Amino acid sequence: MGNEAVIARGRNVVREHFRWIDGAADTWTMLRSGDSLAAVIDALAGLIDGEQPDVVVGVESRGFVLAPAVAVRLGVGFVPVRKDGALFPGPLVEQQTGQDYRGNQRTLATRRDLLSEGQRAVLVDDWIETGSQAIAARQLVAQCGAELVAVAVIVDEASPAARGALPPVRSLVRASEL
Repeated sequence: MGNEAVIARGRNVVREHFRWIDGAADTWTMLRSGDSLAAVIDALAGLIDGEQPDVVVGVESRGFVLAPAVAVRLGVGFVPVRKDGALFPGPLVEQQTGQDYRGNQRTLATRRDLLSEGQRAVLVDDWIETGSQAIAARQLVAQCGAELVAVAVIVDEASPAARGALPPVRSLVRASEL
């Protein structure tokens, strides 16, 4: 199956399995079956394969589910980004986020020794709206001497400000399609 077909299959799975529960977006149901999980992971990997990343970055919590699987598909490593003082031994870099869609600010951290000078990183997550966490993750990556070259998400609802502060944002669907 070609890359476009893989991405199209992932998009179809998202549209088929996405639902709203009490007004909140449910991106977990689409990961419940092995077939739909594989389709989403393959499609996210297909969105960023051309970037030739050295590592895939994922922000806790859904990024911890998606990013390692995408990294395995691409044959590269995974770099975790933790939230608000989570146990994370080693030399850290930290970055305060802007406000998220709920008006909250968080402190994100990663280990300095997990990224190297000149590495190409991609960020994988389930949803982007304000982009506050993605922007903070980009700053963390830069503090370590690496470069965030793309963002891949299941659902894109990125604000114009987020798009201006980030590398290309690629998605399986736009929020307006759901």
